[in-house]
Amino acid sequence: MKNRPTISQFLVILSVSLLFSCNRQLSRSHPENKHSRSNFKVVGYLSSGNFSQIDQLDLSKLTHLDIAFANPDSEGHLKFRNEKDLPSIVQKGHDAGLQIYLSIAGGGINKELAAHWLSVLQPENRTKFIGEIIAFTQKYQLDGIDVDIEWNLLPTIGDLYTPFVLELRDALHGLGKGISSALNVAGLHQAVTQEALQAYDFINVMVYDKTGIWRPEKPGPHSPYSYALDALKYWTEERKIPAEKLTLGVPFYGHDFDHVKSINYRDIVQIDPAFAYQDEFQSTYYDGIPTMVKKTQLALQSFGGIMIWQIGGDAFNDLSLLRAIDQTLNAYPCKTGDLKTYFADEDGDGYGNSQKPFQACQAPPHYVSNRMDCDDTDKKINPTAVETIDGKDNNCDGVIE
Repeated sequence: MKNRPTISQFLVILSVSLLFSCNRQLSRSHPENKHSRSNFKVVGYLSSGNFSQIDQLDLSKLTHLDIAFANPDSEGHLKFRNEKDLPSIVQKGHDAGLQIYLSIAGGGINKELAAHWLSVLQPENRTKFIGEIIAFTQKYQLDGIDVDIEWNLLPTIGDLYTPFVLELRDALHGLGKGISSALNVAGLHQAVTQEALQAYDFINVMVYDKTGIWRPEKPGPHSPYSYALDALKYWTEERKIPAEKLTLGVPFYGHDFDHVKSINYRDIVQIDPAFAYQDEFQSTYYDGIPTMVKKTQLALQSFGGIMIWQIGGDAFNDLSLLRAIDQTLNAYPCKTGDLKTYFADEDGDGYGNSQKPFQACQAPPHYVSNRMDCDDTDKKINPTAVETIDGKDNNCDGVIE
């Protein structure tokens, strides 16, 4: 029999154990939230038109990659644009440890595609079309299917929706594969029955496009924080869907009402990096870093994950929204009020670089809480410096003397 440890030895062992446990919690990339969910999802949609960006994306910050979109043709075959590049995309996703889903249907379904869907979902054609989906899934080693049948298609297919979802679920689950859906914030079409909702492993709630450029006379935020609260209430209270089956959808794009067009977040911060810390400029509305952090905290507390439409719109630098999401997740179990944005101070003058933010509970080494430096490579240039006539903005007042 081994000697029993003394009380002092026991306390040391306990302290080390607690410290190790705490460090493990802080280092988890996709942590549990206060409801002890261990499978927090970070779902990123990638459209086939953005496949060329795959090497610029930090896939390690995702748990799921949803490839968009596939649809039936006139003969009932499942077709996907850029199919030749799909094996490479799937391989890179799997190498990063992600689950890869194929998203079918999508928004903007025209009359021709709607007619194809109406045909393949008829009882006599449904099983064959599901066979097409399963064959595609197996061919490309996909992990599941995302059913993105939205309002513009639902009125066409009506009561055909639920039988399709249930049969597809059974076929996918029989192979150990998953099924998800992308649906609205509230007020679902009557075709989306409770039975169909229960069939999904999880649901991506599209908490954006509350308004948009299709209403140019009514400019305003299309994805405010309050909209996320509306979604949470509707799905958990009215539709009785467990919160852990819901992901909170966030946009990596905005609506430019002046020019009546959508605009990627990446292009917004290219106009002015300062726009990363706000949600609008002129008549363009979007989610900046502070709102994205706040929504991520809400997702941690009240949803089972966060979903992004679409990751190709992100900035590929330190102003990345995906980076801000990931840092917020990694900061758990930091209390909501303790999480702050810090800024790199590489020249050590006490003033931070607004283009290099970091979300954390405490300032990391060489980071400060302000973003007032206009040149973080020269400690002689900062807001307290004396302006001299040298062709530089020494005191960061925006004037070169």
